[in-house]
Amino acid sequence: MTVLFYIMVSLCLVLLKTTLIPGMPLFEKFYDLLIPILIYLSFFRTKLEGVPIVLFFGFIMDSLCGGPMGLYLIIYVWIYIGMRWAARFFYTGSVFLLSLAVAIGVVFEIAILLIYMAFLAPSASIPVDALETVVLQILWALVTGPAILVIIGWAQKQLDSWNAKIFVDL
Repeated sequence: MTVLFYIMVSLCLVLLKTTLIPGMPLFEKFYDLLIPILIYLSFFRTKLEGVPIVLFFGFIMDSLCGGPMGLYLIIYVWIYIGMRWAARFFYTGSVFLLSLAVAIGVVFEIAILLIYMAFLAPSASIPVDALETVVLQILWALVTGPAILVIIGWAQKQLDSWNAKIFVDL
């Protein structure tokens, strides 16, 4: 049930990111909205729930982005693994850590995409406003990341309580 919930949420976020956000001037340089979900999954959910969702995210984004197949899958898997590893050492309930984790995830994704553009796709040029985009995405991640994670946590608690009520007799 949880996996289906995250699949539905991810599809809604992908649609929101690709259709509505680019049309709004304030949000046109917004970061990848799937990163906070990856952070939440790596910090607060089991591997049994997290791994299929991360793989699904990667395949969906690889299908939509037009880049080489597996690029987003690799990015998302490494973000998941790295944050899961970091969660062993840090208190994951801290708002500061949540902000920092989302910002690190955004920086990692940007770094991999820029490395791909610079070395593996030499015909593609790095955009002129790349630095501005990077800074804005990091700032957006620091500001909105914890709020998105709190909303995801609240929705997960609602889903868990709903599951407990429905499947109590099983």
